[in-house]
Amino acid sequence: MELTDTSGGRNEILQQAPAALLGQIREYFSAAGLLGATLSLKHQGQWYRISCDDDVFMVYRVNSGLMARHHVPGWPVCMVTRETIFEEHHAPGLGDDHCACGADIARWMRIIREHQPSSTE
Repeated sequence: MELTDTSGGRNEILQQAPAALLGQIREYFSAAGLLGATLSLKHQGQWYRISCDDDVFMVYRVNSGLMARHHVPGWPVCMVTRETIFEEHHAPGLGDDHCACGADIARWMRIIREHQPSSTE
């Protein structure tokens, strides 16, 4: 699934209405048989839980307990609802944090696709 981006840039993805973007993501998860499921995958040495249902797409970083944020079980790094688009990597002050994942929504969709069997593409 490639996110609709008519300008070729990340800004166009973020300028979409959040509900429209969530709809695109939901379509991918539904077609892949993953709507409502929770995926666990490792990316760049860190574990993430990823889920999408009718209300929210979320990528949640699982805290290994070895980082500075040892007092929290994890945190959202990417989230899309009907009203909101959040990317940790591009949030003021958070993107520079040494724990930031560095991936935006489009990159997360590529990561998810790469971790799925070819029959779900």
